[in-house]
Amino acid sequence: MEAEARSWHRVAIDVPSRASDEVAALCFEFGSCGVCAEERGEGTRLLVYFEGPADLRGLGRQLRSGLPDGLSGEFPMAMDVQPERDWSEGWRRFYRPQWATERIVVHPPWLPVDTGPGQIAIAIDPAMAFGTGGHESTQLALRALQETGCEDLVCLDVGTGSGVLSIAAMRLGARRVTAVDTDPVAVDNARHNLRRNLGRDADRARVLCGSLEAAPDKACQVVVANLESHLVRPLLPAIASSLTAAGVALFSGLVVNERARFEDWLIAVGLRVDGSWTRGEWIALRARREGG
Repeated sequence: MEAEARSWHRVAIDVPSRASDEVAALCFEFGSCGVCAEERGEGTRLLVYFEGPADLRGLGRQLRSGLPDGLSGEFPMAMDVQPERDWSEGWRRFYRPQWATERIVVHPPWLPVDTGPGQIAIAIDPAMAFGTGGHESTQLALRALQETGCEDLVCLDVGTGSGVLSIAAMRLGARRVTAVDTDPVAVDNARHNLRRNLGRDADRARVLCGSLEAAPDKACQVVVANLESHLVRPLLPAIASSLTAAGVALFSGLVVNERARFEDWLIAVGLRVDGSWTRGEWIALRARREGG
């Protein structure tokens, strides 16, 4: 299957070189999925990548309020759209561990994290697939999985990206996980990350290229989809029909102001919302069958 051409929304920010690390970290907190640095004399141009259009005013406020005295200021910013290219090596030094919840941390393989009892560290090598733990939608999906529970359950991860949610489900005790993605690059990356994190337990997690029709499990107890609403809407009938009577579906990648519309879509396929989590402008919803 041929992967569709993908584009990235890129913000160029010119900063003093001494402020580049701090600015990059704040960009990740704001939702960036990658940062490249270009040294320019005494300054640095940061190329900050986002999955969708960036709120430049909001990013400016983040930088003004988050930088320590002596580093803050008004930094020139410009946004454009760039086709996909392999920039993973260029932003490797800016990829930081991200505590998605008090229990789950997502980190790059080259920066191990010390964890305490009951905490879960997930090493993700992004390789152009989404899911480094820096975006609010991924963090909300991880929280929804953690608080919903996966112990001894059959789970389905729709649009797996880097595989981070499948890994989390397995580490939270899932009996079996199937992950699907229409992007062959994401599928290869997810398989790599599952093997790295799960060892022999990776045999209980399958990553398949395709959409819901590729998943062999037709009776799942947990379905998680971290996708934008326009992408998940056509999948809702199949998601609903894949759930067991007591199963739950977890949806992230939604913005707060589209909650009412999304709930109407869920009602239309026989699902009702019984839980929600918010972070910034993003929201995750948990839904069950009506009467379930």
